[in-house]
Amino acid sequence: MKRNGLISVIIWCFVSCSFVGRAIGQTCSESNKRNTEALPSATVSLQSYSSPGWRVTYYPDMDCQWTIDANNSYRIMVDVREYIIEDGEGADCVYDSLRFYDGATTGAQVTPVCGTARSGRMFVSSGPAALLRLTSDYSIQQAGFTMRYIMTKTDDHGGCGTATSLTATSTVQYITNKQWPDSYDENSLCRWTITSSSGGKVSMTILFSDMLSGEECFSDTLEIFDGSSRTDPSLTQGYFCDSRGTFPSRSSMTFVTSGTQAFIRFRSIASGWRRHGFFLSFVDVQGAVTTTQAPTTTTTQPPNEVCSSGTVQLTANNDTQLIQSPSYPIFYSPNMLCSWLITAPTGALIQLKVIDSYLEDTDGCVGDYVHIHDGSNADSAVIATYCGEISSSVNSTSNRLYIQFRTDGSVGQRGFQLEYTVLYDYSTPSCAPPAGVTNLEANATAQYFESPNYPDNYNSSSTFYWLIHNPSDTGYIRLEVEDSRIEADPYCTYDKVTVYRGPCTTYPILSSFCGVEKPTVTQYTGSYVLVVFTTDATADFRGFRIKYYVTTEVEKTSTFWRDVALIAGATIAGIAAVAIIVGLAVAAKKGKLPGMKSSGPKKRRLSVSSLSSSSSSSDESDKESSNKRKRPKTALRSKTKVRLPPVKSAKVETLPKVSIKGQSKLPPIAKK
Repeated sequence: MKRNGLISVIIWCFVSCSFVGRAIGQTCSESNKRNTEALPSATVSLQSYSSPGWRVTYYPDMDCQWTIDANNSYRIMVDVREYIIEDGEGADCVYDSLRFYDGATTGAQVTPVCGTARSGRMFVSSGPAALLRLTSDYSIQQAGFTMRYIMTKTDDHGGCGTATSLTATSTVQYITNKQWPDSYDENSLCRWTITSSSGGKVSMTILFSDMLSGEECFSDTLEIFDGSSRTDPSLTQGYFCDSRGTFPSRSSMTFVTSGTQAFIRFRSIASGWRRHGFFLSFVDVQGAVTTTQAPTTTTTQPPNEVCSSGTVQLTANNDTQLIQSPSYPIFYSPNMLCSWLITAPTGALIQLKVIDSYLEDTDGCVGDYVHIHDGSNADSAVIATYCGEISSSVNSTSNRLYIQFRTDGSVGQRGFQLEYTVLYDYSTPSCAPPAGVTNLEANATAQYFESPNYPDNYNSSSTFYWLIHNPSDTGYIRLEVEDSRIEADPYCTYDKVTVYRGPCTTYPILSSFCGVEKPTVTQYTGSYVLVVFTTDATADFRGFRIKYYVTTEVEKTSTFWRDVALIAGATIAGIAAVAIIVGLAVAAKKGKLPGMKSSGPKKRRLSVSSLSSSSSSSDESDKESSNKRKRPKTALRSKTKVRLPPVKSAKVETLPKVSIKGQSKLPPIAKK
């Protein structure tokens, strides 16, 4: 008896201790980073959830769990659309991780993931319960994850063996491929004929789809016909093959017949890729029969000619509106440049969701791409880039969002469809662990912030954050470093201050400095600036003092750098001038300037004075001249008989008469 009591105490202690520090039933937040939260029960409609701080950062040292349940006999599909989590060592994810448990507790079978997966991952429970758990350490935090989930079950009604006839009633029923919701890669053909029990219409809704999508539906094809065979009109307007990454690609996934019958056909071909198939509901719709066309997508975008007529101006409001590539979902054209500027009311942000994106896939998105700029033009910070099937939803940090779509001269694809609306209920972006960030609000009045302990030495092995926000829709945030004494290094590899062009460290860097540098930095493309000060474990110094304010003036070029440019220009010009002068002097000495006669022997008349020197001095002169440079011997220096070349330009009548006697080669000298 005592032994049983001891065992009970041990079990109670184990259960109690396992929940120490863990909040039950509360929302995961900065103050509740170690909790278990029950998400809304799964239904046959998709529901969405994102980790705290999604697309910015999750919390350090967190351990949050989310439980999902469903009706008995159903299973839960969790579609993690994208996750960005600190990568660990191999598959164990020893640092930060997202773990999927196939059950209601952490004792169930687990699948951990970490790193970055833009296309996410699908998880399927074996029963009506599942649990997700996000854990992190104290060091690096990433963007987190976003997911959606649905309750489902397998129900092909035998239609994947032979064609099956079904009756629609007022009770909702379901159709799936035979492997659903498990993955498959095999050949199959499924056919169903549905008839209204009341003589009314049949309404069908595609609840989820994960097939091999692309520019053409080939491996997987789902068709819904407005009648009893494939010869009747297609309600899906051809093949339907949304992947989990593109679903839903249409504004409505509900199709209603014009008569009393519907025919559904699904075919798959083994392709080497595993997928899940489709999940569809059908119900009888009583009442008069009226013709219902398949749904069409409407947008606020003008025709294709907009790509050659400037930026399309759009206004975001409480309604959900669409932007899509020209001719979507038909292939877009080559060599296009399209742009859209979305403007929301003052004080609101813009939420942009990707409904479908299928562009040319290239490394680095150098072919066809979509750039999302956090501001009013192409100079604003790029917060997202789409190509291939890579896409992600984003929120602006101001009331403007600029979208640019560019295609090259090669292949075209299906294109994209985006959804946008205003966002009023939002919190200030947290680009660092919330406990370590200092939030500042800039205005026209100059304000200051300093490094910790300034003017005393700052702390070692630390990271500090300042998030500066300009709440107005006008002006730019300007930072002026008034004092800086930080450990110096040519590449600022030890201690440094980094200024980012937005609220996250994933934004472009505006400036980075260390030592005694005192730069002036202006943010022209957004309403946030993030300043990060990092220090290592070695030397500590006084730190810095920075002034910040909002201005409408464009920053002028620094006097220091202007002086450097002037000095450098003057130096280069001086060197060039000296080089030219030296070159001219050398050319003149060699007689190679244009219009200058050769410096060789000149053909000239000799005077008496030119021959009055002695023969010895002539010899010395000859030796000196020959030492200076080698040149052909002329008649004046040669001791042998040399005939002078004729002067072509002179006339014989004008030449003096010269009589040559003996061996002399000189004309006679007339005595005065």
